[in-house]
Parts: sequence; structure tokens; C-alpha cells
Amino acid sequence: MQGNSSVAIAPAVDSTPLLSDSWFRSQLYGLDRTADDFPRVRQGELADLLANNLGLQQFAQPVIKQLAQKMAELQSVVILSDASGMVLHTFGDMQSMEKAQRYALAPGNLWSECGRGTNAIGTALAIDDGCEIDGHQHFLTRNQGLYCAAMPLQMPNGQIAGVLDISGPAHFPHPQTFSWVKAAAKQIEYLWVKQSLHPQQWLMSLHREPQGIDTSDELLLVFSDNVLMAANRLAMRELALSAEQLGCLTFQQLFPQQEQAANTIPLPLHYGAQAWFFRLRAPHRTHFATPADPHSDLPFSLRRDGEKMVRLLNAGVSLCIHGETGSGKEYVSRALHQQSRWREGKFVAINCAAIPESLIESELFGYQPGAFTGAGKNGYIGKIREADGGVLFLDEIGDMPLALQTRLLRVLQEKEVAPLGSSRSWPVNFAVICATHRDLAQRVAEGEFREDLLYRLQEFSMTIPPLREWPDLTGFIHRLWLELGGGERDIQLAPALLASLAQLPWPGNVRQLRSLLRVLLALADEGEEVSEVHLPAEYRRAAPVAEDRQSHDERLIAATLQRFNGNISKTAEALGVARSTLYRRAARDKRD
Repeated sequence: MQGNSSVAIAPAVDSTPLLSDSWFRSQLYGLDRTADDFPRVRQGELADLLANNLGLQQFAQPVIKQLAQKMAELQSVVILSDASGMVLHTFGDMQSMEKAQRYALAPGNLWSECGRGTNAIGTALAIDDGCEIDGHQHFLTRNQGLYCAAMPLQMPNGQIAGVLDISGPAHFPHPQTFSWVKAAAKQIEYLWVKQSLHPQQWLMSLHREPQGIDTSDELLLVFSDNVLMAANRLAMRELALSAEQLGCLTFQQLFPQQEQAANTIPLPLHYGAQAWFFRLRAPHRTHFATPADPHSDLPFSLRRDGEKMVRLLNAGVSLCIHGETGSGKEYVSRALHQQSRWREGKFVAINCAAIPESLIESELFGYQPGAFTGAGKNGYIGKIREADGGVLFLDEIGDMPLALQTRLLRVLQEKEVAPLGSSRSWPVNFAVICATHRDLAQRVAEGEFREDLLYRLQEFSMTIPPLREWPDLTGFIHRLWLELGGGERDIQLAPALLASLAQLPWPGNVRQLRSLLRVLLALADEGEEVSEVHLPAEYRRAAPVAEDRQSHDERLIAATLQRFNGNISKTAEALGVARSTLYRRAARDKRD
């Protein structure tokens, strides 16, 4: 589909900068203006695209069906595309269109500007604004019998979800078509924000006139606590906001002279040089303010970043925690949950590696009664709905089956979940923390992890150092001892024992340490001081020097294996490590 490097620009195009710029881009793409062979996606691929754009279809279709009825007299159709310009649905009487046009406008055709040159769908995406392309203004000659008007559709998070387009014969007059498209797109974006609102969020409506409140012409801003999380296109344009500011900008930064207090009657407000009227609706459930010292419970070198991590979690930014098995990823996540605005909700943890692949879908998403053989008679709401208003912790996310990653991505994008066997979706709002010991970028390269899900889950990443590298390890051991109940029973750890434990290499990290402390606590009497003589035999050794840690690990594992007569499961439990960790070490030693 390569063309000449220079193409004469039609007079109808040359006088309009928007069109001339688009034609110039079309030439740079190397398109052949006479091309008429365009590939379409296969039916299976189209089904995947439809499944990945359920939210767009849900909010757009009711408005589109009304618009299609209005356009019937003009022998025009209404098209909904995704953010790449791929046609998802075509509404209206396709039989009135010419055969070639019927084929080109059917679902599965790509109308990006780089693929079809200047056209309403592709050019609207290129400029992120509405446009109309009439007849000879199209770059490809085969499209010059069409009139098209299009408007991008924006999600509440500021990202482009797709395009709404009207296409019909160019010889029909279209004096109002473009305005109808823009009004319909505005209505879709308005409904999307309103219907996606969670009970825990604030909703702010603004208009230049009091009577404009509660109409599709109002500006909508959504706040979680005081952090701006969503807005419609009108608000973002009028207030000069960018998608990057969502999740970061606070109410006080936007309106420094205004108190964040609910009101039922529209009140005046100034933003810049413009006067507005606003109404602010408070959430049905509110959260307490974040504690002044959010990093106090973090037990290692990430402590200095505690406030930053809590701010990110409060703003709904997904955190991804990397670290060795047992290094405290869940411990840290629970501490962040308790310090964040989500702490009134549940902390719901699911280990993606520990649940059989056949069950993890129903565990995450829930199921209706009778959804599958063996399903409970009362159904199950699923971990995602349990986490509504709280934190969903996805441990070992790198081991999630590839087939489920698409469903998880959809839930994270659309903030709603449909249980297995149900046609209904439930809105959800939660923070996400995932944890892994795997290299997720490598998993993406191997085709085992979706790249788009990686970007969604790893909006901010951190690495937890292994337990042996934590500063003030003795202090952490003491706090963990008290947390496990040592203080309530007045059982003390001898200073020499604390110092000795702090020098051990801890191949199983926090999990191993917790297991040992539980054993010591269970065997101790009230009021007793626990010393080194109370340690199990495999721990009663002088602390190794740094360069001998690996050999010490091996001796500790070997001694524990001997203690349990080679039973891998009991050894792993005693050391606080996963069985897979022992198998990996054995394989590595065999190679060495």
C-alpha cells in the first residue's frame, strides 16, 4: 500500500489546517490513494476486542441506538470503534449503503489514520478532538463517496476509549450531523462518570449557570477522599486538566479558597478568571484521615518512603512489590493498608500460585449458584467484591494463568466485576497491591504475562530487600515477637538470642523467622526468658560471616531435612519457605 512521496492536495483540503495536516501525515505513512484492499480481523479476534471493551459498549449503546434512529432518514449508520480505530459495532440500515461501503464500515475493519489516511474516525483519534470529513476530503479515493463525522469518547480516567462516528452518503446534506455526534459523545461521557461513581467518592458538579447542574452540560469531578480520580471531557478542557493529573491533584490544590464540604444548593465559585456554580455531594461512607506518621510500621529501608507509598495507595495507584519468597511482601502490604484511606475496608489476599488454575477464576470473580459442577448452592461473591472499599493483594501475580489476566485487566479498567454464570456486573472500588519474586518483564517477553496488565499493575514498583539486609533487624524481631503474643505472656527474648538471630541468613526471610518465633513461643512458659539453648538444633550455631552465608543456608536446609527425615513439605514449613524454593535450590546445587 505504498504510494508516491508527494501527492497533490485537493483544494477542499488545502484551505483547512486540520485537513491539510492530516493529508500530510497520510503521505508520510506512504499510503496509496487508490488502494482498496484492507485486511479485517478474524471473528475470534473481534470477539476478544468486544470482550475487552465491555465498558465502552455498556455506556455507549443506549445513546447510540437513539442516534441511529435519528440518522435513518439520511441513510447513515452510527459506528462505535475502539481506541485504535477498529470498528466494534455498526448501527443502522447497512443495506442503504453501497456494497463496498457496507463492507468497509462493518465490524472488524480498522479506520486508523495510518491505515486509511484522512478519515473521521482515524483523524479524530489523531487530534483527540471531533472532526467531519466530507467526500473528496478523504485521502483514499474509495472513501470519497462518504460523509463522516466523529468524536473521541473519553473514559472517566481521562484515557480515550474509542470513537463515535456517523457515516453516510456524501451527496446528502449534513448540516446538523456533526453537532449530533458531539452531543451524543458528551452524553455518553456524562453517563460513564455518573454511573461509575462509587459510594465512597465525592462528586462535584460545575456549570456557569445554576440551572445547568444535573444536565449533560455540567462539568463533573470525582474525588476519592480529597484526591481527584476522574472527570468528564468538559471538566478537563474547561479546567485545563490532563489525564496525568488524575490520581495526583487534590481538591485543595484545585480550589485553594474552597472548603471540601457538601452542599445541596449550587454555590458560586471562582476558578481562574471564570465564575462557576458548583454542587458537592459527599460519599455515603467516609474514611478517616491518614495518620501523621505513615511509615512507622514499615520495618526496613523502605521506611523513609512510607509516606510516598501511602499517598500512592490513597490515590488508587497500583503498587507492585518485588522480593524474595517470604521477604515480607504481604507484611508490608498489610501495614500500608492500615495506614491508608482504605483501612476501613478489608485486606483481601489471594495467592495466585497456590490456588489450582481451575479454581482461581471462581475465587477471584465469584460465581452464581449452579454456575459449574460443584459450585456452592448459595454462590460466592469472590475475592474482588470482598475487597470492595479495601485492598486486593495479589500474591505471586507472575503465576496467574494467562487466560485470567484478560479478565483481571478488564475489572481493573472498568471497576466492575461479573461473577461466573451471571450476566450482571457489580461496581467495585479498591486499591491493588501485587507481589512477586519473578521478573515480570521477562515473563512478558516469554509470552506468559500480558504487557498491558503489567503496566496497569506496576504503576509504581518497589523492591523489598531480603530479611538479612534489613537495618535494625533486632528491633523488628522484637516487634514481631510482641505481635505474636510474647508481651501478653511476659516471655522475653534474651539479648544474646536477639543478637544471634539478627546474624542468621534467613533463607526463608520473614516467613521463616515468624515460624521460628511461633515455635519458641509455643514451647516457652509464662514469664520465662528464651535464650539460645531453646533454639532448635539446626539454629544453634554461631552466626556465619557474610561471605559464608550460602554454605550456612545449605547446612541449615540439610539439618532441617534430616530432622524431618527428608520430608520436603515439613522442611519447607519449618524454614518458612515454599517447597518450590527448596526444589530450585536443589536444582541449582546439582548444576553447580
